[in-house]
Amino acid sequence: MPETEVIAMTNVIPLRPVRRPRRPAARPGLVLVSVEWDEGRGLYVTACARCCESATLHHLADADTWAETHHCDPELAALLAVVLDQVAA
Repeated sequence: MPETEVIAMTNVIPLRPVRRPRRPAARPGLVLVSVEWDEGRGLYVTACARCCESATLHHLADADTWAETHHCDPELAALLAVVLDQVAA
């Protein structure tokens, strides 16, 4: 019987971006971040409903990552809540 050699693959680059599990406990409250496709510009637009921060990105994976890792500036969110007569989360 011929001997086989096992070769460990190192430095493998995945063809698709790895999706990290969402961590809902990392955010103190529900922060609504929308990801939408802008047909006119051909870009994904992400926007936070709490602090009004937004970004335009070329790839859905990048937009999804931005939405998952976004953290609101607490001072800005509180100021916007006062101006808009809402409760700061």
